[in-house]
Amino acid sequence: MLPGARAIFKSPLRALAFGVAALLLSIGLAPPLAAQPLQLILLRHGDKDPSRSDYNLSPKGFLRAIALGRLLPACFGPVERIGTFELNPSDQQNARSYQTAVPLAVATGVPIQIFWGSRDDSSLVARQLLEDPAFEGRSVVLFWEHQRMPLLAQALGWPGMEAIDDNDFDQLILLRFSGDTPGSPQVQLLSQRQLFKSACFRKGLSPLPTTSLP
Repeated sequence: MLPGARAIFKSPLRALAFGVAALLLSIGLAPPLAAQPLQLILLRHGDKDPSRSDYNLSPKGFLRAIALGRLLPACFGPVERIGTFELNPSDQQNARSYQTAVPLAVATGVPIQIFWGSRDDSSLVARQLLEDPAFEGRSVVLFWEHQRMPLLAQALGWPGMEAIDDNDFDQLILLRFSGDTPGSPQVQLLSQRQLFKSACFRKGLSPLPTTSLP
């Protein structure tokens, strides 16, 4: 027996705890290990037309979606996961997030994952992103509903996000994760308008058409 074993089993409670932990490990019920992404880009969906009552992007919002589909791989590297806020299958409420993601999916071939339940609690999505091995070390892009973005950002480890104005579609939030500081990403607030002027965007190659910028 190892010298430390006496200390572990000296107390019956410790022995019991050790046995329970071993059992959990053996049947796969141990607490999940952190599996955080390498980087996560968080965006609001594209523009809407307040004069219309439907849930679709406006023509300007569609142009923004195409431009983002060209911008993100060119300026931030390969996109490996794409996710969106949930939409209502019956009336298409919140469809704009999914619609904004479509050009990026077309350009990259990456499927779009709809995070069901995000309308009720976006913090649960953050838990999945930080624990699911499918996202570990990946570059992730999320298109979201703006009122629920601060809650998502807080659950991802950034409690300082302010509310987004109803007419603001320009923000791009870059969160970079590190194994040295798990759960505490480095955050950059970027302007899409400025990024559309950058060399990486102007010189980047994309299968998507060049359109007028939003």
